[in-house]
Amino acid sequence: MEDKNEAYLAQIAELRAENAALHGEVDSLQASFQTLCTTLNEVVRLVSQMNGDVRDNTHNNTVLYNRLCNLPYEILDKRFAEKYEIPRIMTLEETIDEIVLHKKSIARFGDGEFGIMFGVSRWRFQREDAKLAERLREVIASNEENLLIGLNDFYGDLSHRTEADADGIRAYIVKARAQHMELLQKGRLYAHACISRTGSLEKVQNQKRIWEGRDCVFVEGDKTRMGVGNDLFDNAKSIQRILCPSESAFDNYDAILEACKKLPKDKTILIALGPTASVLAYDLAKAGYHAIDIGHADLAYEWFLRSGSSKKAAVHHKYNNEYPEGYIVEDIHDEKYESEIIADLSR
Repeated sequence: MEDKNEAYLAQIAELRAENAALHGEVDSLQASFQTLCTTLNEVVRLVSQMNGDVRDNTHNNTVLYNRLCNLPYEILDKRFAEKYEIPRIMTLEETIDEIVLHKKSIARFGDGEFGIMFGVSRWRFQREDAKLAERLREVIASNEENLLIGLNDFYGDLSHRTEADADGIRAYIVKARAQHMELLQKGRLYAHACISRTGSLEKVQNQKRIWEGRDCVFVEGDKTRMGVGNDLFDNAKSIQRILCPSESAFDNYDAILEACKKLPKDKTILIALGPTASVLAYDLAKAGYHAIDIGHADLAYEWFLRSGSSKKAAVHHKYNNEYPEGYIVEDIHDEKYESEIIADLSR
């Protein structure tokens, strides 16, 4: 009798587990259905707005096309994940934990890096470069234990984005997805690339854990000026700077790498050099350094200070490639900043 009771209890536990799994699937399907309905309602709205203006209709047609092409990825049912191949990406918090708690380095890949790997220069600050493309392909295919490869989390659900941001992402990823998937490893867990972005006080505080109490060296463009005029890095133990060219820094790569390798290995190296930063973080990680491709962390904080959000704004004393004419930069005279420079490779 006791054996039968145990068997019944085991069956009940198994049925409860199956029931919980089914409830999870139902919740997922309901969320997908809601996204589908929202998208279809938007399709109806855009179609109803079509008129005799060819320009408006062309724009609406493009938006509709991108939304419908991307829809299967945005409402993805996990049972079809293999078919649609959406990369596995850590949360922002998990990524920062790996950097802080396990001293992982990180090389990040966004539209600029992918563009260069496929022979397209998307930004003024880095021209097309075959050698850089080759090195970036080496980095993204690497499996160094102490190096994270960061990706933007825009391959699937976009419900957490604003409508304008989501449409911008769709316009890009519908065309670029096949190229990305050609270079990414199926089943690999990637880091979250947006450690470089803030937009809220909570994100800023989480980001600042990366350099909390650390002796830091900034490897940056000569007009990047991370932390100048703000308190983003006020919790770092110390700051030194290696200045590099603001544009096409990879031209001077050997000298930059050599200067970095002269640093003590207990330094945390924060790199803001566009696509060159991905390669440098990789080479330094392999050499035993803690190297962070930090990207636009400082610019994002400047935007946050001005708007309280991630809305882009002019920052006249810093190179700002994401703002019109942001390459025109005002001179500064800051004794503290100048005292932190230990090497100037910008000329």
